[in-house]
Amino acid sequence: MKKILLMLGVIFMLTATVDAKSIRTPEGNMPRVQWATVESTAGAMPQIIDMGARILAPTTAKESGTYALYGAIERDNPNVMRLLEIYESDEAYRIHSTSEAFQQYRAERLPILNGLKILPVNGIVLEQKIRGVGTVVQTRRFEIAPVNLAKFQQIISAEAVRAVRDDSEVLGAFVTAELPRPNVLHTMIIFTDSNAAQIYFTSEAYKNFRKQVEPLIQVELTIDYAPTRIILSEKF
Repeated sequence: MKKILLMLGVIFMLTATVDAKSIRTPEGNMPRVQWATVESTAGAMPQIIDMGARILAPTTAKESGTYALYGAIERDNPNVMRLLEIYESDEAYRIHSTSEAFQQYRAERLPILNGLKILPVNGIVLEQKIRGVGTVVQTRRFEIAPVNLAKFQQIISAEAVRAVRDDSEVLGAFVTAELPRPNVLHTMIIFTDSNAAQIYFTSEAYKNFRKQVEPLIQVELTIDYAPTRIILSEKF
């Protein structure tokens, strides 16, 4: 009987984790990661989105080294889009950014581009389901005292992995740290829908996570986004 129960436990554990994975290069390393903040002129963000879908997306889909481009438009500022960009390597990013399609996209959006910021970061945790479509996104920015940084990274990394692997409503959880300031962290979490986000943020696991990290946080900024459609990448 114990043997049967043990086998069932193993099967359950495998089922709970088999649909999730960490984003890594073929060598098992952390890929190149950066954040892009794109600001359009007033009311022009839909045009930029359309340009990306029409000009850039078909080429990007064929770039094996462009792992994921996950972005959404800020709920309170519809002229700002933030993207988490993940590439296999610096060379993969060079191929993407110098492609003919990207140059065309860059030229066409220039008249309605009000600002562009690229923030290179180190990936701490890049965890997602194998496949799925997300419609709700939230990002956060944390400033942590250097003395508490290792502890904070350990706790938030564990929660990111746990959430994606154990919670069906969490499709992706990404934790990154700024290159020049590793005590400044940026996160993204992707949910299936608004109800899924509500379930997660009211769960006992999330409450326990907050209880552990709140004493470590100096500054925290939360950004919510308009409903979107993010198809999880399956390239890695």
